[in-house]
Amino acid sequence: LFPGIECYKYNNIRPPHTYAYLIRWSILESPDKQRTLSEIYSWFTTMFFYFRHNTATWKNAIRHNLSLHKCFIRAEGEKGAVWTVDEAEYQRRKGQKYHRADLTVKV
Repeated sequence: LFPGIECYKYNNIRPPHTYAYLIRWSILESPDKQRTLSEIYSWFTTMFFYFRHNTATWKNAIRHNLSLHKCFIRAEGEKGAVWTVDEAEYQRRKGQKYHRADLTVKV
C-alpha cells in the first residue's frame, strides 16, 4: 500500500502516479477546471515535497506530457493560455492502456 497524501507533502518521496495523472488531478481540482502552466507547477510544489527540487527535470516532463497527451487541451482564457482536460479522451486512453496490458498478459 502507498502512504497517505500527507506523507508526500512533507517527505522527499516521489508520488506513485504518472505525470499525466497528476496534471489531470491538478486541473480537475481547480474551481474552473483549468490552470495555467505556472499554476500547474505551483500545485505540484504545494502538494508534493519531491517537486520542490530538480525543477528543470520535472517541469520538462510536465510540458512534455501536456503536449503529448490528446486529453490535455490548451485554450486561451482570461489569464492567457490555460490547460483543460478532455475527460472522455483521458478515460479512452486509460482504457486502451489497460487493454494492451491485458493482451500481453494473455499471450
